[in-house]
Amino acid sequence: MAPTPEGTVAGAAKKKAVGGEMGAAAGPAIMPKAPAEDAIVGKALKRDGVGSAIEFSRAGAELQVAKLTLVGDDLRRSGESCRVEVAGAPLKLAARESDTGLRRYQIAFPACPFTFSVLDGAILVTNEGRACELKEAGCRADPEGLWGMGVDEIDPKKGEEMLGARARVEKTVRNTFRELYDRNKKEKPIRNYLVKEQAGFSSWREEVCRSYAREPDFGYCALRLTEARAIALGAQLASGVKLPPGVAEELAAENAKKDAKK
Repeated sequence: MAPTPEGTVAGAAKKKAVGGEMGAAAGPAIMPKAPAEDAIVGKALKRDGVGSAIEFSRAGAELQVAKLTLVGDDLRRSGESCRVEVAGAPLKLAARESDTGLRRYQIAFPACPFTFSVLDGAILVTNEGRACELKEAGCRADPEGLWGMGVDEIDPKKGEEMLGARARVEKTVRNTFRELYDRNKKEKPIRNYLVKEQAGFSSWREEVCRSYAREPDFGYCALRLTEARAIALGAQLASGVKLPPGVAEELAAENAKKDAKK
């Protein structure tokens, strides 16, 4: 039997547990499909629902950034915020390879060339932990995080609906992980990598979503990230698990230390 890492659904509680974890899913598991670019075209997506904003459009078949606004910390006045309307729009996008099953792009903006994955009506931005310093504007902005539904669009009345959907996707995550684990249980480096990755998902999701607008009532950010996790696991199940560079060596070193302590 595969272990049940942190971040999966466990037990059959009828009520939401303390800490935001789901109880048993009401209804069948949901396997989300990788969203197409149309899921984000024509929408104003806001980082954490309140900050920086981005809008996408199409030029024929090509996706592009129609508008980008970055909100951050003023480098000239400590404690104050700054807002930069990025000039030169539309900005081009370059497709990037992805093993998560999601469409991935990089924005052609030299001052802040961040990458993002396309989710359902949202994007997940990564920038290797680096904030962008827009020196001419005297502004420092961090683009990482979920850009999606704005706080003015959030309807708390749909909170239970969102939590129910998340519980069903959590069920998919759990089931797919177990199948993936069983398929690779004889390959120790892959098995250990899968367990470590899954165990860290819950804390990573909490870190990304803690600042999203009205998240405790709505759970919008957690739902989108859980859907992305389900898609990523499905992609690993379909195409095989590819260990990132250096991971096998790191896992071997960790296992050697554990064996030495025994």
